[in-house]
Amino acid sequence: MAPLPLLTAIAALVPAFSAPESSFVLSVLNSDSLRLVNLTCEPTGGLHPRADMACLALSGVDGQIGGLATGSGICTLEYDPVTVKASGTWRGETRSFEAEFPNRCVMRAETGPVFDF
Repeated sequence: MAPLPLLTAIAALVPAFSAPESSFVLSVLNSDSLRLVNLTCEPTGGLHPRADMACLALSGVDGQIGGLATGSGICTLEYDPVTVKASGTWRGETRSFEAEFPNRCVMRAETGPVFDF
């Protein structure tokens, strides 16, 4: 059994790890592919190619992805369904979101940069 001071000294050398307060796993599924990325905010990071923009958009709706509807853009009536899912936390509170859109253009118009990867 190791003496308590030795364990304390070892623990002091190991950097503290804390999970980001705001992080999501995002997925986009359409007829021919499934894409997954992680997004962290505060601080911004993860594998999302537009993490800064996505975090900024989420900040404006308190991490509630359903509140993102930008309504901007003109989309065709093409039917190529896209299903998006998000699960994670925003400032310590659990968040989840799932929706299906008729095509990627409508998806981007309704969710901004969050699922644009």
